[in-house]
Amino acid sequence: MRAVILAAGEGKRLRPHFSGPKPLVRLLGLSLIERNILALRECGINDFVIITGCYSSEIQDHLGNGSKFGVNITYLHNPDWELGNGVSACTFRKNYRQGEKFILIMSDHVFELDVLKAFVAEAPNINEDELLLAADRRLKSVYDLGECTKVKAEQDFAVKLGKDLRDFNTVDCGLFIGTGALLEALSEAISQCRYTLTDAVNILAGQRKVKLHFVNGTWIDVDDLPSYRHAEKILLQSLVPPKDGLVSRVLNRRVSLRITKLFARTSITPNQVTFLSFLISAASAVFFAMVHPLYGGLLAQLSSILDGVDGEIARLKFLKSNYGGLFDAVLDRYADFLIVLGMAYAWCSKAENSLALLACAATLTGMPMSMLLKEKFHALTGKPFIPESYDGILRYLPANRDGRLFIIMLGGILNLIPATLILLATVTHLQALARLYNARKLM
Repeated sequence: MRAVILAAGEGKRLRPHFSGPKPLVRLLGLSLIERNILALRECGINDFVIITGCYSSEIQDHLGNGSKFGVNITYLHNPDWELGNGVSACTFRKNYRQGEKFILIMSDHVFELDVLKAFVAEAPNINEDELLLAADRRLKSVYDLGECTKVKAEQDFAVKLGKDLRDFNTVDCGLFIGTGALLEALSEAISQCRYTLTDAVNILAGQRKVKLHFVNGTWIDVDDLPSYRHAEKILLQSLVPPKDGLVSRVLNRRVSLRITKLFARTSITPNQVTFLSFLISAASAVFFAMVHPLYGGLLAQLSSILDGVDGEIARLKFLKSNYGGLFDAVLDRYADFLIVLGMAYAWCSKAENSLALLACAATLTGMPMSMLLKEKFHALTGKPFIPESYDGILRYLPANRDGRLFIIMLGGILNLIPATLILLATVTHLQALARLYNARKLM
């Protein structure tokens, strides 16, 4: 299936705040149109047709043939782009293949990735004479409802659309799965001097051929500066995974998202952030070993925060890779080893005590168990290990990496290194043994 992206307009409301064409306005490190291309690529779409108009040469020069994004891009120019977006959409007739279904999306709309994936998955359920429209019936949470195209829906079908529609119960998200029927309706509307996409959709709606897919996620039309700022906010919030530990949710993400917002505007890669986090962990180990626990603890917490930034940038800029995940996991284990070794060295330097060696060994054995048990469970069962469902009351133990490094920070600030190592050994092994016991029932 191909994707058709409308990028023909002038973007007057955003132009006073940004230079250049609206589709090329950068949002957290990627232009608006690049973000849509890469998001749809994640949905398995690799063939794109971009309809240009006002800024044809600028957009084509910037995107090229799509090879740098791992996709193929074809361009169609609409010289009559000022008439309306329906004329731009109808330009696709030149390139349409009889009987095909295609995604139609606006270049200035931003969608959460899961919203796009769920929508694309509905394509096989659409007949050749129908149109699928993404709609949002959560009216209280829709951003700038007054500017949205309203939809009167009856069950799963649209019966009427319009920006000034008074009787409505959902809104148009600007995302379609089109067929030849849409192109025919566009031609009919244009022959009647009606030039908007909504005009053509209303023709099909009158024939009860506009099916609705109700979205369950975030999206926004980036039309002016306030909506641009809101798009930044929802994209950053979408980076927070539901499996986050307590410390990450309450503390780390509040800082890491700010760092990610800053780093996203640069060419810094996730693997570079991973390595930076490792270097800070190594510095933490050195400070602990030199008996400067305050700095050691603070640096350990900073490395924990940065440990979230690499994944955030990877998801935000579509830079996730299998190697990146492996690189991050291995360096995390080395970082943990160095920090604990530094703490144990500081303990032993004050007083020769065999307990220090035992606590160090127990901590180093227990720290990898959280990740090991979850990944082994997933590999053997094919199901993710969900701490909120499987750990019971022990899910509140600070045994995940964010919790462990938070304990280390507190131990450094309070200069309680022996107690910190003993506590780490206790909570990590307690969680591991509890999970091993629960896994017997689950497996």
